[in-house]
Amino acid sequence: MKKKCAMMIMNPLFDPARDHARLDTSRVENHILTVRTPEEAVAKAVELADDGFGVIEVCGAFGEELARKMYDAAGHRLTVSYVVCPPDQLEATLRFWQEA
Repeated sequence: MKKKCAMMIMNPLFDPARDHARLDTSRVENHILTVRTPEEAVAKAVELADDGFGVIEVCGAFGEELARKMYDAAGHRLTVSYVVCPPDQLEATLRFWQEA
């Protein structure tokens, strides 16, 4: 049986029914998923835990607080890691996103 993991990104312009992908290896199902709001992220974490996922990695927009909410909502049945930008690169990252 393959392990299941998910990477999740959040933007209000995404359509989760359309904006997703799956990349499999012989041992792991790798799902790239989208959500529009923190509330959708929490609900999706519960759904993924129910579906047997073991790990979610989320983009930096989530932050530690939302990652913890997802972990708690899923009953600690999967882990939720979040991306953090190194402090010396934060200004450049914020500038990039402000220009979009």
